[in-house]
Amino acid sequence: MALVEQVRDVFSGLETAEAMEEHRATVLRFMENSSAVCAAEADRMTGILLFSKEPGELCFLAVDPACRRQHVAQKLVSFMLTQMEEGKDFQV
Repeated sequence: MALVEQVRDVFSGLETAEAMEEHRATVLRFMENSSAVCAAEADRMTGILLFSKEPGELCFLAVDPACRRQHVAQKLVSFMLTQMEEGKDFQV
């Protein structure tokens, strides 16, 4: 959630403490469903991606501003695609 706190100003709907708590619950649900992916470097998160296999949807993607332009998002999306049904369309 520290990474989400860093980038919350660019995501509408994450402005309040209540919204952040709801997002935290959402992240935990995605983790339980093995639909949350993170990228890490040493002791910090550099990116996070939430996806849903069934509707084929990329639900949330954020990259630490200090790690942008280092292909973090590309690697997260590439991994997500390996988890999706082959040939199935997905939406963002």
